[in-house]
Amino acid sequence: MKYKLFMDPVYDEFVMVGRGSTEEKIINSTLMQRLRYIRQLGPCYFVYPGAEHTRFQHSLGVYWLVQKAFSFLEKRGFSFDKEVKFCVSIAALTHDLGHSPFSHALENSIVPYKHEDLTIRALKLLKNQKIIDESTVGNVRKIIEKNFPLPFAHQLISSQLDCDRLDYLRRDAFYTGVSFGKVDVNRILASIDLHEDNLAWNFKGFNALESYVMSRYQMYWAVYFHPVNISAQVLLQKMLKRLRFLLLGNNDVEMDSLLKETIINKDVEKFFLLTDASIISSVYQFTLSSDTVLKDLSTRFVKRQFFKPIEIESPQIVLDSKEQLIKQGYDPDYYMALIEPAKVAYSYYSPKKLDAILVKMNENRIEEVSNIAPTDALKSLSRKVKKTILFIPPELEFNL
Repeated sequence: MKYKLFMDPVYDEFVMVGRGSTEEKIINSTLMQRLRYIRQLGPCYFVYPGAEHTRFQHSLGVYWLVQKAFSFLEKRGFSFDKEVKFCVSIAALTHDLGHSPFSHALENSIVPYKHEDLTIRALKLLKNQKIIDESTVGNVRKIIEKNFPLPFAHQLISSQLDCDRLDYLRRDAFYTGVSFGKVDVNRILASIDLHEDNLAWNFKGFNALESYVMSRYQMYWAVYFHPVNISAQVLLQKMLKRLRFLLLGNNDVEMDSLLKETIINKDVEKFFLLTDASIISSVYQFTLSSDTVLKDLSTRFVKRQFFKPIEIESPQIVLDSKEQLIKQGYDPDYYMALIEPAKVAYSYYSPKKLDAILVKMNENRIEEVSNIAPTDALKSLSRKVKKTILFIPPELEFNL
């Protein structure tokens, strides 16, 4: 078979896709090409200027890591039905088709659906375009919804240690420039194993697994939950909230016409024509709006004047902040946000979840990774952080 090659600077190698294959047809579709214009980390480029990489790059990366994972598993003696491998590969390639512009930052803000549900809608559109068939749509949907009869199928793409996380940790570290997210992907994949059709990892790869958990924790706090990144997301969400209020009230707002139609009519097909550019174009038009709230929020975003973060030590701070906002003429619905670490799209490792990282000690013994660590470091990094961050305009002088 002849291959189409995509050079991936993160792994310093080519991602290979068969010419004329279903995968190539998906890549060439407008649904997949749209991901070239959606940043992987949303507005995180305000913190790390290099974070301009896209969902398209990430999707190719996840697809490639799944190919490697199957190759390593087959070297261990496992065999797989051709259709199973194909459907897992298609799920890896298409798993992010439903993402909104600015990725997780605007999920549910443009149309009231999760990105997983929108991905399934996108698969149906691919079927209508005769790129994939009904059977493939059904199987990929089961994988995405974690209903496929072989658990490893979804665990390769969505679990506590999967090809999706491996790629975005390594890719996000590469483009943000931070050093601690550079996970040893090849060593981890070389340790891949199965236990009763569930994903497991050979004990010989423990050091790489331990490093992965630590890197994931550090990336969470330094990148994904960075207060400036979260504050930029808050501004975007508040703008969309105000925009929806104005549009539903039949107010005329100068903005991207496709974005307007999508919000008013909840039009999913038009949603798949929206990119980061649709949002940015509209944000700049909002700076000229006659609505003072929308104008102010968009101007703050354009000038990088984000809300400031305040760690909440008692509920009274929130009540006092709301009271002060109202006194000074700010609507708390648009000028105040409470964010908890657990409610951010990305997360650090949790050994209590059903898809915890399992280490295969021998054929009959399986252990959760933090239980076999020589110290309590992994358990400490996995404890739930109970704190809430309040975001308010920086110019307000509160005696908090």
